[in-house]
Amino acid sequence: MFHAIYTVSNFLNMVLLIILIYLYLQDYRKVRSTFTLGLVIFAVVLFINALLSCPSIFYLFSGYDVCPFEPYHALASAFETVALVVLLYISTR
Repeated sequence: MFHAIYTVSNFLNMVLLIILIYLYLQDYRKVRSTFTLGLVIFAVVLFINALLSCPSIFYLFSGYDVCPFEPYHALASAFETVALVVLLYISTR
């Protein structure tokens, strides 16, 4: 169960971050402010984090079938999804 939650929330995080990166890049092209560039860099770093913490990547390279900390990672990823939805909502207003 935790594996499914972790996988789905991590995938949603990556999709939300791609949307945020796109929105912030559009804003940066218009405004050219360092704050907007900082938002782009922040979203890219979070995307790399989500990509590297993907359960599929972990299982592919670690050789283990189950991560012992998977329930905690799943919960953290679910909270990150909620935070990204709020950030996306605020960014589109």
